Amino acid sequence: MTTSTIERLNPFVKEVISDPYTVYRRYRELDPVHWGVSSNPNLEGAWYVFRYEDVMRVMEDRSFGREFVKRDDVETTPVPTAYNAFLTMVSKWIVFREPPDHTRLKSLVSKAFTPRIVENLRPVVYQIADRLLDQVHLRGEMDLVEEYAFPLPIMVIAVMLGADPEDRGLFREWALALQHASASRLKPPPEVYENAEKASQEFVDYFKPIIKDRRANPREDLISNLVKAADEGDKLSDEEIVATCTHLLTAGHETTVNLIAKGTLALLNHPEAFKLLRSHPEYMPNAIEEIIRYDTPIQMITRWCYADTEIGGQLIKRGDSVGIMLGSANRDPARFKNPEVFDVQREDTKHCGFGGGIHYCLGSTLARAEGQIALNVLLNRLPELSLAEENIEWANNIIFHGPNRLKVNFKKPVMV
Repeated sequence: MTTSTIERLNPFVKEVISDPYTVYRRYRELDPVHWGVSSNPNLEGAWYVFRYEDVMRVMEDRSFGREFVKRDDVETTPVPTAYNAFLTMVSKWIVFREPPDHTRLKSLVSKAFTPRIVENLRPVVYQIADRLLDQVHLRGEMDLVEEYAFPLPIMVIAVMLGADPEDRGLFREWALALQHASASRLKPPPEVYENAEKASQEFVDYFKPIIKDRRANPREDLISNLVKAADEGDKLSDEEIVATCTHLLTAGHETTVNLIAKGTLALLNHPEAFKLLRSHPEYMPNAIEEIIRYDTPIQMITRWCYADTEIGGQLIKRGDSVGIMLGSANRDPARFKNPEVFDVQREDTKHCGFGGGIHYCLGSTLARAEGQIALNVLLNRLPELSLAEENIEWANNIIFHGPNRLKVNFKKPVMV
């Protein structure tokens, strides 16, 4: 390991979360493959990679993967073994599986996210977006996270699954409990794991009766399709069905929450882009790609090293943890021209915001569609949209990076 003169990075502290790009620039320039502080207190440290080239290499190289490496010297399970329901749930999420289990699960779930199915869902997304704005448009103000960015994708996922979208309050409560305990951060207090354990059991209790019902009365929804696959011999257990539904309702929707919230924030901070998209909605698909590149909804993902591998002149050893800094890669000047500039007409928008390799986000097509629709409806329906608060309070999370709230004002409709 090469000794670095730069201080060890701890990406899980408030100072980094509130201004990550300044930090990224420094490490990308001075120590792009950096031995920093791990979120796992049992590990001496973790590697962090900052350059686009290295980030893509780690995501695509099968020497790195998501399933934890068993080590004799330290405990590396993602969840303390005392919390059995939560550990069982998380260990069956697609994002934490490797082939052959990852291949089997992804091949089944990805059928629900084909371009044709997503295109057919667009009217549903428009309807939900309009419904949510119907509830606030007379007030002239709202918390965009609480009242729009969060409920929209979770309601869409509920429709796809065959769950009741009106249960979104429950889904949010349980999803946040799982997210707080499963996203990499410094060791959380015991009550965080206790809440996640309770939420895991609540999800099981919610979905088990639905699975039983779909086995007897199948419908045109994802749960019915997963049940059919299990019954036809794809070796899909009910536990895996519950875990998949839970994963889609938690981590699977959080990307879109931050895409909508941070996309709105970027447009409000760049009025010329805001004005352009209002008059030229055909630019919105490209704008969504630029939003993801410019202020990546998921700033960091992690991998375990499966075999000693050299990256950027550093030897990463088997069993080491690697933090892949997507937000840094998407602003790497070696990859993007003027990366600090927000340009919704940028031609080169091939970002890594949805990951890469076999773990490329299977819901990326849906997330893009939701982002396009959510921002188009917002721009069209809420005239004179503006920020109500100057200082943004960021959630304590470098992975699912976004504001806790985003208060906005807009012009009320004239009542005749």
